[in-house]
Amino acid sequence: MPLDYTPLELLFDRIDSLLNQDGSATKDELSLVFGEHAAEFLKFCDRNGDEALTKEEFVAGIKADTADMSEEDFKADWVDRMEGVVAAAEASRAAEAPAAGADDELTSKVSVVRPGDAEWEERRARWNRFSHVVETRMIVSPSSVEDVVTVVNWARENARGKLGVRGGGHGYFSSAEVVVDMRAGFGYASVDQETGVATVGMGQTLGELDGRTKPWHAPVGVVSHTGTGLLLTGGVGYQSKSRGLSAQNIIQVTIVTSDGQVRTCSKEQDPDLFFAVRGAAPNLGIVTELQIQCYKQPDALCQLRAWPLTEENVKRVFAWSEQDSVLHNTNLTVYVAFIPTPDFSAKLVALDTVYVGPAEEDDAIRALYAELDGTGEMVLLPADKRVEWSVPQTLFDAAMGDMWWYMSQLYLPGDTPVPAAALEAAVAHYDQVPMDLNALLIFEQRGSVTSAKNFEYAVNECAQPHYGQRWECYPFYAAKEEHHGDLAREQGRAAKEAMAGAGFEQGGRIHLTTDEGGKPEYFYGPNAERVRAVVAQYDQARVFASCNGMDF
Repeated sequence: MPLDYTPLELLFDRIDSLLNQDGSATKDELSLVFGEHAAEFLKFCDRNGDEALTKEEFVAGIKADTADMSEEDFKADWVDRMEGVVAAAEASRAAEAPAAGADDELTSKVSVVRPGDAEWEERRARWNRFSHVVETRMIVSPSSVEDVVTVVNWARENARGKLGVRGGGHGYFSSAEVVVDMRAGFGYASVDQETGVATVGMGQTLGELDGRTKPWHAPVGVVSHTGTGLLLTGGVGYQSKSRGLSAQNIIQVTIVTSDGQVRTCSKEQDPDLFFAVRGAAPNLGIVTELQIQCYKQPDALCQLRAWPLTEENVKRVFAWSEQDSVLHNTNLTVYVAFIPTPDFSAKLVALDTVYVGPAEEDDAIRALYAELDGTGEMVLLPADKRVEWSVPQTLFDAAMGDMWWYMSQLYLPGDTPVPAAALEAAVAHYDQVPMDLNALLIFEQRGSVTSAKNFEYAVNECAQPHYGQRWECYPFYAAKEEHHGDLAREQGRAAKEAMAGAGFEQGGRIHLTTDEGGKPEYFYGPNAERVRAVVAQYDQARVFASCNGMDF
């Protein structure tokens, strides 16, 4: 007698209701429901994770694997066991579901945008376009600290699903059911003109912040449409060698924790919280404001050059970067990147250098740049004059646009040059990257532990540690079109594996990918245990402990 597959069809409908209710499910989505049983239940499925299965395809795949089974075995090994797993997933989802009317209750207290509202599509737009099985159902826009307290109390009192915070630009907020968008009420900044200490609201991009504090500038990142959340997760940029990381320049943080308390922390006040919030803020609460030391930095001497991607050119650029007059000049920052040409027809190695020291040294810096003259270079930005600070801060904005991004981070242990074998491995990998991708393999010179300001701070100064590393590597691989998304992930992981096999270690600040590196040990290294303890102390209600792709 033929097996009856109707129960599996009904189970698929229940699974679909747990997911997106669109009549299909990807292998990745099914795996989340099936948990530890995924490999067994989906052994018929050799598709990529983002390719959706219909109910008919799901059942047909199981049919092919079970056609020779007895009815008794089929019921026991497939129907009953799958029923148990799906029922458990339904129970878990029910436990997390918001209480009836809870969303309406919040809507009556704070400005909220929901599906169907005129602003919905614009407000839910994501910088990293990779979709997630958790669909955003509500975007909350607090206009005051009191509103933030209301949101946090609501999240604590009602099963909140996943909660995320948008601080202005990039971020992990796209994977949250409820997004707290800080832009409406916290896009402000002011500077004490005597001390250079800025008071910064956590609802703006770095470019907006820079414009509001001018001529003072906080040590920030190198892409202007990044949000101010970067300040709390390390923050590396053109002032790092001379001023330290963003997090190392933070003086005070105001945060609403899961008990609804507004806390102000600093080295003197709540020092454990101050330690952890500079690196692990998304898992501790919602930061509304911080104070950060700024510096007067009116202009810069920059150059951007590029060469065809060859081992010879790559080794020449790195050798130039390693000389003492570059490495130990704390006002001179170096980035080396493997990039495609703007028309995606060829591959280049690019050298981006930004000098932020006194103008009296400009001629000496230009002489350093001139050492690379006549080597087949293309000069994309000449160092013939100083430029406004906004120029280097926006130079790579276009390359870091809204796409399907895979991002990770590695570091080379110790205060040492990048070995020739690692450069060769990097070139060999990048040579085979398809031109369909906006693939950026970036090497950042952090400076030497003997001279760079960012290494003057102890490893446990804040949650985000340093490892005494001279060089870091960032595989930032993006697909311009959705159907190449899996290719971006595949090639980004291949880049990481290539560099890990050549002496680099995995670990760092990047919080922008959902499928790996979610353990605190990956991001916080030797500080992970202390961060866990602080999260446990300040988030006893566990409103934030699993936010931002982490698992505390």
